[in-house]
Amino acid sequence: MLGTKEHYDVIDFFDRVNTNLRLDKEPKNLWKKGIIYQDGEVNDLFKQFLAGYNYGKAMQEGD
Repeated sequence: MLGTKEHYDVIDFFDRVNTNLRLDKEPKNLWKKGIIYQDGEVNDLFKQFLAGYNYGKAMQEGD
């Protein structure tokens, strides 16, 4: 999913619903290592958000 429109859409949605967080991003060459946000706690929240997104997507495909 990394680098796809879907990935950018998920990042955009995460940013829109978390306006109270520090959303500065790392350079894109670090994204493949799972480091999207400069703030480590925000990055961990995004990973949890992404896991929930992927779980929901998998459950929807299983129907």
